[in-house]
Amino acid sequence: MSTAIILQIIAGLLGLGLFIGGVFVLAGPGWSLIAAATSCFCVFEFLRKGLTGE
Repeated sequence: MSTAIILQIIAGLLGLGLFIGGVFVLAGPGWSLIAAATSCFCVFEFLRKGLTGE
């Protein structure tokens, strides 16, 4: 497997985990977890666009 594909999978799973954790907490630290999930999803999309060439 390519390193970029592995990084894409890790970024997607990390973003999903951070988002779910942020929704469960949803107090002060919950919003920072949701913001971190957004940045992980941006990394995921950046890698996806780079791999597919779109």
